[in-house]
Amino acid sequence: MGRARRDPRAAAPPPAVELPAVGLPGVREQLRAIAADLAAGLHCLWLMTDGAVESGLADELYRAALDGEPVRIDIPAPAPAAPEPDLVPGEPEPGLVPGEPEPVLPWVYGDELPYLDLPDSGFDLDLGWPTAERPPRIPAPRRTTGARHDPRSLLARLGKELSVGPDEAVAALVEQKSVRRPLVGVRAWTEADAEAGTAEQGRTNGPGPRGAAVARLFRSLSAAVKAAGLPPGERPRLLVVARLRDLPESLPDELRLGSGDSTVHWWWGALGRLDTATAIAPLLDHRPAGARREPDLSARRIRRAVRAETVVEVCGPDLALARRLVLEWDGMQDTLAGALELCLAAEPRPGPGERPRLHRVGALTRPSPELRQAWARDAVVSWEGRLRLHVAAWHPAATGGPAAQQEGVARTGGADRETRTLLTALVSQAQQRVLMPWIEEARQRVATRALGRLNRPAAVVLSEYADRRTAHRDDPPERAFLELQVGELLRAHNDGVLALPQEDARLLRLLVKARNALAHRSVVYDHTLDELCAALSRADLHGDP
Repeated sequence: MGRARRDPRAAAPPPAVELPAVGLPGVREQLRAIAADLAAGLHCLWLMTDGAVESGLADELYRAALDGEPVRIDIPAPAPAAPEPDLVPGEPEPGLVPGEPEPVLPWVYGDELPYLDLPDSGFDLDLGWPTAERPPRIPAPRRTTGARHDPRSLLARLGKELSVGPDEAVAALVEQKSVRRPLVGVRAWTEADAEAGTAEQGRTNGPGPRGAAVARLFRSLSAAVKAAGLPPGERPRLLVVARLRDLPESLPDELRLGSGDSTVHWWWGALGRLDTATAIAPLLDHRPAGARREPDLSARRIRRAVRAETVVEVCGPDLALARRLVLEWDGMQDTLAGALELCLAAEPRPGPGERPRLHRVGALTRPSPELRQAWARDAVVSWEGRLRLHVAAWHPAATGGPAAQQEGVARTGGADRETRTLLTALVSQAQQRVLMPWIEEARQRVATRALGRLNRPAAVVLSEYADRRTAHRDDPPERAFLELQVGELLRAHNDGVLALPQEDARLLRLLVKARNALAHRSVVYDHTLDELCAALSRADLHGDP
């Protein structure tokens, strides 16, 4: 049963309820780990993905980690450089008469001018400067080259927070008379891009590559703390939150394998199933326009649980995508593909062309070197302890963007066979988590009622229809009979060994059909799910015999 696609811009506005990321269980756990390392006197480098920085999540986590310290220094982002005024082509410099050559005046630095100790008589003095022809040129102050003396440099801004110069900033942090145990916070993505010096500029000691100032601060502060002999309880500490491209490539491994005064935390495996489910819980009551409302309470609960678990399984730790999908999708299987395509095409994400190859299943505590760039682009995630590709890394709609919607990409069935196979596997895993407990509970109730409708002794039924050794094989046959599976019970009924009522027989067939589909990583589609929900609801009304 196909459904018309809706323009996401015409959808109902999402509800305002949205939990902050710092309230999620996985985020709190990683914040506790960072707080423990900082309390032990260690510097911390917290590596984030590009998407976490662009969405503002990294800044939110940075504030949460920094606010937990009583004495903290939040180094502000560098102020934008003031643009130099541009002259209009053909327009003379101010103070010059068109057509006349510019007079050549000797260049004199301000500290080389003679000191004139003249009385202040209240009258202007004529020093002989040709003010009538042109205004005098005031010498510019001397500029010291190098990144250290740049007022926008990291050390200069740190020194400004400590009311000292750039050269004294590190010493002020470890000075015995200063405030003890300050935490210095740096958001590396706000640091200005390094500009290599050129020969015509005459710069011989430029700031170096991207992130060189952050690496220099790590090394200089560690050396100063070691030279001062400060114990862990009195050391100043660094908290740097950064992307991989904000730092020198070797810095994370250098800090991890260094002298033991620094730790490296990765935004890797921090979010799990519970975090995504918690993030979308306030949005589950929002129903897209035209979505049907299930009148039966039991069916409504099952449908709601399947919808929530499917969104969690498909989106993984991508909270933004999960929120968008739960608002767009009405919970029906035949509309999931179109809703997912709309959500993926709504914003740029890593596309199938950036899909890396995974050579292992389990995920370590950090991405391996060959997966780091893919992790930085959010193409590879750690999900419940397993390596996993982000859905945008294999779904073709991720490369479409808004133009793809105009060209009709967001249509059910637009994905290729591999895409449908991968999506079916995710939906099947989600349905297994929701439906298998319902199937098992219904099986137990049917088996209990069937025990009183046997046409043969229970021991004979067990010997003929039990395909596996039950856990209670050595117990009385009646106890072991309760462990028969739905397929075994259905075969006994079809052979006339069980005289089940028509309602129980219909329920058994639905249970077998749903269980077989889930066991083979297929999907229980809407029609079968509707029948199963109705049968489960009616079975609950029967009660035990």
